[in-house]
Amino acid sequence: MFLRNCWYMVGWSTDFTADAIVPFTVMDEPLAIYRKTDGSLAALEDRCCHRLAPLSVGRKEGDELRCMYHGLKFAADGRCTEVPGQDRISPRVCVRAYPIVEKHGAAWVWMGEAEKADEALVPPIIGPDNAEWAMQCSTFDMDVNAELISDNLLDLSHAPFVHEATFGASDPVALKMMKESETKRGVTQLERGVLADRWQLGRQSNPYFGARPCDDHVVSLFLVPGVFILTITSYEPGVLERSEGGDVTETPIFKRCTCQMITPISKNKSRFFFNFGPWAAAADLKQHCFGIADAAFQEDKRIIEAQQDMIHRSPGRKFVLLPMDQPVVRYNEIYARLLAVEKPVAEPA
Repeated sequence: MFLRNCWYMVGWSTDFTADAIVPFTVMDEPLAIYRKTDGSLAALEDRCCHRLAPLSVGRKEGDELRCMYHGLKFAADGRCTEVPGQDRISPRVCVRAYPIVEKHGAAWVWMGEAEKADEALVPPIIGPDNAEWAMQCSTFDMDVNAELISDNLLDLSHAPFVHEATFGASDPVALKMMKESETKRGVTQLERGVLADRWQLGRQSNPYFGARPCDDHVVSLFLVPGVFILTITSYEPGVLERSEGGDVTETPIFKRCTCQMITPISKNKSRFFFNFGPWAAAADLKQHCFGIADAAFQEDKRIIEAQQDMIHRSPGRKFVLLPMDQPVVRYNEIYARLLAVEKPVAEPA
């Protein structure tokens, strides 16, 4: 089961043009998303209540959608405002309307109880509209359960192996150096997620800015329902010693950020939204950085889809958890707690 009382990303803002009706599926529920005349977004159940024809193949008329099967027209709040040839319209003739907001250059839909939709809970991603970063955005689908993608993002220890060809290093010397140079990771359990803070000391090279030694400060935030925000700040080697245990105030060599959002389309299919980019001071490296990240995400896709296939072929087999799985375990505890207090959402009467 998936959480419902949370915001799921359904697209980048640029995916929704003024005239389009965009179909999107979240947890097997079909949505029709469109812009109203004032530019704001609306999201309706993509299923006319009359004969279940999709509204996304209908027509946009002002702020309303007309089903092009028998002509019923629906307002942005789900009310039917017109049935051709019929004067009176029963309130039962309606479709579900979903709360939808646009923040950080992305569109977010609340799939649960509408009265609990709180815009303050929209994940604070760094979007393409953030002037401090040079972010590039993309999207692709994975034929996997969303939970497997969450596990992958929460566990950065896979990087030297899955991403060996892009920015990893799985040879024994590199792994020994990584283990010895990484300070103890601090994992903080939040109300709706997990925060991990660590340092990687003594990196000798970096695919983003070349063979320049650095110490990396790695901060990752993972929030329900599946939003990963990672920032890595690189400093001249020895920065922790120079700060003498206090806050680091030195100017960094380089900064990069990625935000990755998982939306379950169905039990075993997920939409993966992501962006990646350097700080604005290195905007000229935007395409270079994104190319490396995009290749790395394709590496994730290959291994996770192969894992999902093996899970299908191995019913009943359980995972054997290791110390590296601590962030995964903590996040799953939070997810289970939030799921336990949710109420089922009723269909329109």
